[in-house]
Amino acid sequence: MKKVRIVSLVPSLSELVWDLGLGDKLVGCTNFCIAPRELQKKAKIVGGTKDPDLALITDLNPSHILVNEEENRLEDALKLKELAKVVETFPRSAEDVPQMIQQISIEFGVAEKGQLLADKIKAAISELKKMSAGKEKIKFAYFIWNRPWMLASSDTYISRMLALAGFENIADGSERYPQVKLEDLEKKNPNILFFSSEPWPFRKRDGMQLRDEWPSHPPIHLIDGKLMSWYGSTTLEALTQLKSYLRDQENHLINPMELR
Repeated sequence: MKKVRIVSLVPSLSELVWDLGLGDKLVGCTNFCIAPRELQKKAKIVGGTKDPDLALITDLNPSHILVNEEENRLEDALKLKELAKVVETFPRSAEDVPQMIQQISIEFGVAEKGQLLADKIKAAISELKKMSAGKEKIKFAYFIWNRPWMLASSDTYISRMLALAGFENIADGSERYPQVKLEDLEKKNPNILFFSSEPWPFRKRDGMQLRDEWPSHPPIHLIDGKLMSWYGSTTLEALTQLKSYLRDQENHLINPMELR
């Protein structure tokens, strides 16, 4: 049997593999794989999620390559299948994550660790749903980009995560990351605007720009894009932070943006 040598082209899966105790098996990762901090000192950087160095990956002689249907290109995944077993993932909501974790942990012989994490996520989802049940929906717009303004729509992992906590996305069209005009958003009367920390690193200047273009805008809150979009180990932390938010407790997920 070929020795287990993992190349991960998905930052959240690199973190998951590490947290499952498989860090010594992770021989390659992308330059976006920033968690844990020591990962890039242990594994070889093989390029980005959209432009991996296939020759370098080949030299690493991997047994498994982890990819995501949205983050990675199909043509790369097809070529990589000639090198190793490609494990494809695409969880569309936090509720899909436990099964994905179980799949990966079984594949690499750490089923017990994977089951423990999967069970914790299931319990956190159940508790969050109970906390938000019966409460009035909070209508939101989740900004992921500026110049032009772009949102995450309801057909995204991000939106479904917030829906567990009683939020309702006003961007409900078929396009997953639509470009929008602020005057159109105003007509939908959102209660809150989220400025994500990634992929566009929203700052105070972006808030001031929005205020100039939309003087009567609802409150803007900064939100941790990693917690909202990474799946795996981070899913549990995101659910925990959402519960703290609903309890009006201190959290490091959602915080008001001060524009004064």
